[in-house]
Amino acid sequence: MDRRQFISRTAAAGVTGAGLASLAACSSTELKTALENENNQHQAAGILSLAQRQQGLASFACNIEQWFRGEIPFLDRMAAAKSIGFSAVEIWNPFDKDRGRTPEIIAQRAADVGVKITSYSPHPPNFADPKNEKPFLEWLDLTISAGKTLNIPNFNLTGHKLIKGLTVEQMIENYTRVLKRVAPRLEAENMIATIEPYNPFNHKGHFMYGHEPALSICREVNSPSVKINWDFFHMQRTNGNLITHLENGFDQVAYIQLADSPDRNQPGTGEVAYGKVLTRLRELGYPGYIGAEFFPQNKNAVQAASDLAQLALNIELKAPSI
Repeated sequence: MDRRQFISRTAAAGVTGAGLASLAACSSTELKTALENENNQHQAAGILSLAQRQQGLASFACNIEQWFRGEIPFLDRMAAAKSIGFSAVEIWNPFDKDRGRTPEIIAQRAADVGVKITSYSPHPPNFADPKNEKPFLEWLDLTISAGKTLNIPNFNLTGHKLIKGLTVEQMIENYTRVLKRVAPRLEAENMIATIEPYNPFNHKGHFMYGHEPALSICREVNSPSVKINWDFFHMQRTNGNLITHLENGFDQVAYIQLADSPDRNQPGTGEVAYGKVLTRLRELGYPGYIGAEFFPQNKNAVQAASDLAQLALNIELKAPSI
């Protein structure tokens, strides 16, 4: 069988990661035996069945930049994500022709596999620097066009590196001014730019950490098209007190991502009580997908998917309503 047929077949069976690589040359008889052996191993390890994982993972989008990294080629990771129970994925930069990435190619592969893309994170010029305003506007044209191709109405916005010679106050002022300028364009295109604050431990050299100044910027811009990608991992590392800060900033939340703290693996491997956090998230009225932007512990994607699904099943997490 060719690569497409093989990936489609193993995706339906729930095999990924090293399993995909090792099964690539199997005959149909060998494949059946290998799949049975893998399913038996999963049951022995207490891993949820594929059907249970699919149910529990309905709210989550697999970040295929961090999952399967170094194990599976980028485009094939969509099938790998589906093979372990995800119906949605998220990506970072869709522009990298040298590695076979274009919005058109990515969109076609997602359609072929049957997964939804929920978010993308192209790399903007550092637009807090006035010298980068024109390049940023050109970048925005490409980014909006990519969103239309990918059928995604929201993209993550960074561009907040420290700039030599400017104070933090000046950088925030420049950043806010540019967002005010582009907000009407985003509104006309029905697109949402979600500011993504980082944390100072994993992302040194930025001026946007935790909930501030992102919250103040969004409230000043005052547009339905400029909101926050509220990444619980970054918020925990920077501010802690996740539920209270979420409640206080929820009016500016447009997208959610998560990882446990401090090691950025799946929930249950660190310090965050994600059952309570996600329950409150849905109670507040967040209807969308939650980006699983973390590294599966020990590169065990099936275990990470099972852990995440089990969390959702335990708290009866409602599936997205959008």
